Amino acid sequence: MANRLTDLEGAALAEIAKRGAATSYAVAQAFAGSPSEFWSGSAGAVYPMIKRMAARGLLNSETALTGKRPSQTYCLTEQGVTALHGWLLDCERAAGLGFDPLRTRLVHLHLVPVAQREQFLAGVRSQFAQRTAKDAFESQPLSRKVHQTWLRARAQWLGMLDQLIE
Repeated sequence: MANRLTDLEGAALAEIAKRGAATSYAVAQAFAGSPSEFWSGSAGAVYPMIKRMAARGLLNSETALTGKRPSQTYCLTEQGVTALHGWLLDCERAAGLGFDPLRTRLVHLHLVPVAQREQFLAGVRSQFAQRTAKDAFESQPLSRKVHQTWLRARAQWLGMLDQLIE
């Protein structure tokens, strides 16, 4: 399908749609504010991606003068809305297991001594606790609820990992 979006593209279109219109900078800032490294989309990735989506007909742009220099503001076209809905409602991809750096390591954890496994899991739990202490999505109630639910499930899963050490 020509308009099948990557997850980063779908998230960028969703961010623009949520705002009604947005600059590449605003999208990059929204990603930078995410507690997930996956969504930290650097300006070097976000700016060209948005230009490519505009070239594909998913976004319209309008030049506006903000401060001393002009900036491009983007909004979704009808084709962009269709592509966004296709991405949002793609059950098969949404149910995918995705990349999880911890899960990738766990399947190989038997390669190190038990004491190191225990130390590793304790370190992961400590890092998780530090990262979850930060209040993410303060100004976005729905995103905050979704994130907090995920954090509770992840914490429960981390608590069950001791059985892997045996």
